[in-house]
Amino acid sequence: MVTARPSPDSRRLWLAGATLAILTLLAYLPALSGGFIWDDDNFLTLNPLIKASDGLQRFWFTTQPTDYWPVTSTLLWFEWRLWGLNPAGYHAVNVALHVAEVLLLWSIFRRLRLPGAFLGALLFGLHPVNVESVAWIAQCKNLVAMLFFLLSLGWFLQTGLADPERRPVRPGAYALCLGAFLLALLSKGSVAPLPLVLLGLVAWRRRLTLRDALWSAPFFALAAALALVNVWFQTHGASVIRQLTFADRLVGAGGVGWFYLGKALWPARILFIYPQWHLDAARFLWWLPLLAAAVVTAALARLSRPALFAWGYFWVMLIPVLGFADIAFMEYSPVANHYEHLALIGVAGLAAAGWSLWAARQSGAARGAAALVVGVLFSLTWRQNQTYRSLENLYRTTLAGNADSWVAHGNLGSLLASEGRLPEAVPELEAALRLRPDYPQARVALGSALANTGHLAEAGAQFAEAVRLRPDFAEGHYNLALVLQAAGRPQAAMDHLETALRIKPDLATAHNALGILLAQSGRRAAAIEHFETALRLDPNFAAARANLQVVERQP
Repeated sequence: MVTARPSPDSRRLWLAGATLAILTLLAYLPALSGGFIWDDDNFLTLNPLIKASDGLQRFWFTTQPTDYWPVTSTLLWFEWRLWGLNPAGYHAVNVALHVAEVLLLWSIFRRLRLPGAFLGALLFGLHPVNVESVAWIAQCKNLVAMLFFLLSLGWFLQTGLADPERRPVRPGAYALCLGAFLLALLSKGSVAPLPLVLLGLVAWRRRLTLRDALWSAPFFALAAALALVNVWFQTHGASVIRQLTFADRLVGAGGVGWFYLGKALWPARILFIYPQWHLDAARFLWWLPLLAAAVVTAALARLSRPALFAWGYFWVMLIPVLGFADIAFMEYSPVANHYEHLALIGVAGLAAAGWSLWAARQSGAARGAAALVVGVLFSLTWRQNQTYRSLENLYRTTLAGNADSWVAHGNLGSLLASEGRLPEAVPELEAALRLRPDYPQARVALGSALANTGHLAEAGAQFAEAVRLRPDFAEGHYNLALVLQAAGRPQAAMDHLETALRIKPDLATAHNALGILLAQSGRRAAAIEHFETALRLDPNFAAARANLQVVERQP
């Protein structure tokens, strides 16, 4: 029996794909031993919707989630049932998603006939800016959205719409392209600029026509609808993050774009939280980045359409994070590495194409330079993964590069206090409050540390200031109530506990504390109700169970 052998080209493709996957996987091996960080608790480990049996229905069809990203939430809902509180499983999925992205990107670069397609995909796969998206479990939303984004882009190239010659549209590929875009939007809203990218691809190859407006209309409609949904979810009940004029935001957008380009080309001093900016449109220097971007755009429009497309892609994919609309993380810094994930493709592709032109003239020098760059990126990515191995390491690494990060000081202090390391915690919390006096979470953490060392008066002052700064801070009211109870003021303590529960009805510790005060005042039935509520919210709450048993035995 004669069997067909793979062609040399096929073998080379398999070898190249395996090389991409293996190098990317090896660079991210340290991520597999990382822990939960930052908002992994709210997004995953402490998220009641993730744990709920009807969580999928609530993710898709209610306004209960913090963000409307039901595809990502669905993935995490299933992952929770596989891995639970073991972070290794989530990290493995994130790394696998990133490897899949790299292979898809390579396929798209090849379909676009991009010179140096393999190198472009490898540069993206090994770039240390991407570590934040891969090693941070909650950022699986970035990876899932990117996966569907690339699938949509790949299927678009199969529709025939971007071909230089006018050909009949392949309806199956078009439907898959539109469907993948919808799934990308339902994974994270940052993919919304894709319709502009698709039109840019067409404009790269031929003149735009009325037909292009017609086929692109459903994409723009989906992007607009889901963008409005995301804006509502993110701003509903939220406080103002930054007080800026439009002119401030405009000059800031220019600075943000060049910042990300700088990190893409020279990935040094990569931080989890970068220093905050003080934007001032009245100063001419703040307008220079925007003017420079306009000059580069005009020059590329005259010199090279492919380069113009890559440059335009980079800026277009940054639109959601340029600062015209605030995102919660911008309270700490206007820029973050995970915001650059999608845009980095443009820089990687353009750099690879430029390298290919150099290699055509001086192949030896170009190959040596490429090997050096790949080696450096691999090393930086391996090292950057170490930053995310634990919360404490994340905060200490951040503070080593940005000592004025009030939130890193505060979170590190809170973490150390929760572990009983009060002598280390107090200086961090005090540093946070020097940098940001109106930081109620740090005041509560400092108050808790003071209370644990017997300084109840000072602790009470911190709790009282926390609820003055933020009257809807349930944990502040709860902690103040405990101090008031210890000071022999049960009615005042009860008032603050009731306030805490009006703000946050699922605060089990407050139900337990209120039950104790009610039992002490002879209101046995009400006390039992609160103990039972605490146990319903947290079945493992041993103190509430013991208190309930004591009250039930009372005559």
